[in-house]
Amino acid sequence: MGKPSSSAGIRFLELLEKDEMAFDDLYCVAFRMMDAQWLVKRASYMEFNDVLKSTRAQLILERELKLEDVSCVQDLPAYNLLHR
Repeated sequence: MGKPSSSAGIRFLELLEKDEMAFDDLYCVAFRMMDAQWLVKRASYMEFNDVLKSTRAQLILERELKLEDVSCVQDLPAYNLLHR
């Protein structure tokens, strides 16, 4: 397994070392974002790819992982989506 080359990838590995649930939490954040897009667009299963593309564009986790004051996944602004 290779090491990530991006600063966000390196930061994510650091978070994983501290918290074994980091991946699960980030997955849930992304899923909540996709679900919100799905509902806003009133999408059918035929529009899955469109919803996925718009969710990818909306994902700001890479920028959030670069924030200096983030020491764990719970510090990410997007983490608040899990508690709505």
